[in-house]
Amino acid sequence: MRFALPLAIPLACCVACTAPPPPTPNAQRLAHNARATVEGRVTDTDGRPVAGVRVQAVPGADILWSPPETTDESGRFCLVVHAPAEYVFLIFEGSEAVITPSPRDPARVRVFVEPGEAREGVELTLLRTEREELLERGRP
Repeated sequence: MRFALPLAIPLACCVACTAPPPPTPNAQRLAHNARATVEGRVTDTDGRPVAGVRVQAVPGADILWSPPETTDESGRFCLVVHAPAEYVFLIFEGSEAVITPSPRDPARVRVFVEPGEAREGVELTLLRTEREELLERGRP
């Protein structure tokens, strides 16, 4: 039972955190800044590219969320995001994204961008085994 709460929190957070909050006046003001781009690649734990998953940049501040992007056949993505802001990432397979306790989880990859900046080389790992284990534990 000691481990049930730490596993429930990431699952609950993932569901609760995937919908953007309503825009505040500050977020609307920052929306007028030049956008930044974040480019990278999603691979599996063996380093193979993962095609067809959606990558969502989640801002850590009071800023509008940008739409997710789907990876191409090489696992590449390019997100156009609001700036300045720091972002972490969610990877969706189908309609679900799961935050795992792993230090390699995309929700622990932090990228800060300034208005107009082009950030390249962001590497995200899809932790399929950990994801499937958490989803299975969360099912009744």
